[in-house]
Amino acid sequence: MPSYFSGSVCSVCGETIPRDAARSHDCRDGGVPLARYDLEQARRALARDAIAAGPPSMWRYAPLLPVDRPADAVTLGEGWTPLIDVADLAGRDVLVKDEGRNPSGSFKDRGASVALTRYRELAVRTVILNSSGNAAGAWSLYAARAGLTCVAVIPTDAQPSSVAQCQLAGARVYVLERWHDGGRIVAEAAGRHGWLSVATLKEPLRVEGKKTMGYEIAEQLGWRLPDAIFYPTGGGTGAVAIWKAFEELIALGWVTGKLPRLYVTQYEGCAPIVKAFADGKERCEPWGHIDILPGGLKSPKPAGDRAVLALIRQTGGAALAVSTDETLAAAAELAGRSGVFACPEGATTVAGFRKALAAGLIGPRERVVLVNTGSGLKSVPSFRLSAFPVIHGADDIAAR
Repeated sequence: MPSYFSGSVCSVCGETIPRDAARSHDCRDGGVPLARYDLEQARRALARDAIAAGPPSMWRYAPLLPVDRPADAVTLGEGWTPLIDVADLAGRDVLVKDEGRNPSGSFKDRGASVALTRYRELAVRTVILNSSGNAAGAWSLYAARAGLTCVAVIPTDAQPSSVAQCQLAGARVYVLERWHDGGRIVAEAAGRHGWLSVATLKEPLRVEGKKTMGYEIAEQLGWRLPDAIFYPTGGGTGAVAIWKAFEELIALGWVTGKLPRLYVTQYEGCAPIVKAFADGKERCEPWGHIDILPGGLKSPKPAGDRAVLALIRQTGGAALAVSTDETLAAAAELAGRSGVFACPEGATTVAGFRKALAAGLIGPRERVVLVNTGSGLKSVPSFRLSAFPVIHGADDIAAR
């Protein structure tokens, strides 16, 4: 089936990026570049049942992705991650979308797969990004598979798992101490060397891979939308992407009803969206000292702040900050009660959900989805683990 991709447009200023162009976008008004499709034609030609008969991966949605030759996709089997019932967390209708099942261990694989597939079609040779870890690992691995070069700028405290993925995949990796300068340095290097910057929301195609989370959530719920979604947010790409998917599904007539409420979760030690939401602002002020666990959510000035704040308010959601202790306790609770081994970033949604329940923000019969963005295996050094008793025989094993 053909792709109905028609090009991209800035969400604020309206600047267009032609269908066959590969370039970054930096809107001074805070807009983000978003891919557009001929959804009227797609609505006439596509049937959701035909989509559902596709492969058990995110590439089942190929006609709604910006790729001309999906048969040649840069893929490692990403997507179609499970939606797991974890109602025992609170006795509510709660499900976890477990993105830790993706090949590199995080949802970042979705964006890397789609974007690198298209950029290889457009003859791009080198991409550069700044990443707190997971995106760098994913892009390094997928770039290796695509035969492209990936240049990654990562912080000094990046998780060893992500560092290993970058290095073993052959990426060119640079470590930055002052993380607040990451975006500027990447933009300057891209311009100087003629590379394509794929930094958060600086090009439209990462969003397109990540939006397939939204397609899957709707399809896995029988083409229905949940009442609320809790999403751990750093730069904002994932939240923007999921709600873009929902809007497209409504336009296609595949789902009906109102959009779910968006609940953003962040660490207390880096919570620019939470602060801006509480202060009634449309943009975030740059966060000062960052004091969070290594890994995702290390975004002192989210690229998607304006779009995410607008979504929170439009859908009637909220932005919630949680502590490190609350997060690690939530990760243990999720693993101990439901068997889902979430990364700390993903576990912020569990802690945030608890706070939302206590504040009366979630109704007793509402269906809620918590998005776990990565596997706990990517963050093992962050967990507080106790020592096990050393034994010498069966007599040393207690009955209880």
